[in-house]
Amino acid sequence: MKKLILLLAIIGAAFYFYQQKKQSALDPEVIANPTFAEIRMTLDARGRTFEQVFFAKTVDDADCKKYSKNVIDDLQKKQANDSAGHWLVKSSECKPELTPRYAKLFDNEPTFVTYLSMARSDRRERETRLLYWGVSVEESDKVCDGVSKMQNGRKGAVTCIRAVRQ
Repeated sequence: MKKLILLLAIIGAAFYFYQQKKQSALDPEVIANPTFAEIRMTLDARGRTFEQVFFAKTVDDADCKKYSKNVIDDLQKKQANDSAGHWLVKSSECKPELTPRYAKLFDNEPTFVTYLSMARSDRRERETRLLYWGVSVEESDKVCDGVSKMQNGRKGAVTCIRAVRQ
């Protein structure tokens, strides 16, 4: 009986370590050769059109597609009972690299537009940037003021990087 219990413990430990190793491959500590998710959404409200763009640094193409699907599914769930305007997915792509203009966003430096930087502090999180087109300076400042609400559910810090004022 003791041998059976010992054998089951060894098999259980081996399975646990196998799962941990498998999870580490799916969610590595460092994403060395990322694939970038680019998700564009639009919203028509009160005679204006807004565009929201997500950029995320993902592990590979499969991770990128999974991340993109989760973002879109979460958005649709949140909007299901909302009577206000709805964000519509315009495009969703996975790319081996971003244009230099958008790649700069991952340096967390002020650029031509205000954007949100969502850091990765957990292996399951992905480093993400979120920007909005069609908003005024005052409206983008309000987005920045609401950063604390976006922190909910994330372990990585959410920071507002304000546009360079000219």
